[in-house]
Amino acid sequence: MSIWWYFATIILSIGVLFMVLNTVNLLRGMFKFKDKVIVMNLPALLLYIVAIAVGIALVIFNKGFRVPWILMEVILLLSIFSLCVPITPQGVVNEGPFGCKLLPREEYSYEFGKDKMGECMKLYRKGVEKPAVFHLGIKNMKTVKMLADWYGKHGYENPLTK
Repeated sequence: MSIWWYFATIILSIGVLFMVLNTVNLLRGMFKFKDKVIVMNLPALLLYIVAIAVGIALVIFNKGFRVPWILMEVILLLSIFSLCVPITPQGVVNEGPFGCKLLPREEYSYEFGKDKMGECMKLYRKGVEKPAVFHLGIKNMKTVKMLADWYGKHGYENPLTK
């Protein structure tokens, strides 16, 4: 067994630990709000699936060091919630390894459009040029209604509020 397997296991274990902390904090933040919608980014989900497939391949082909890799794969599968982005009428729930915070809705605007992956929703934050793009959960009527009721459209200013 090479020293690199031990080194890779330690590095990946630290990454999985941070993912577990993010997932726990995200679930705590999600349960705080009754009225919420969940959206997800399709490329991130596909990358996550590739990471799980690579991990399963490592478990299958690595004969002598399976137990830590199997445990990491199980934790990785359980941490799929870390890809969810909860949107509430108060704002967007943002998780981190050391806590969860609510980013106020006044900082966000949205628009629906298309990109290379198909129909998408772009969520713009004030002061950030590149939007967050979501593909899954955007056609849900609850999502559309919540965005229309509580969030402003990107690039549109209501003349009545001037």
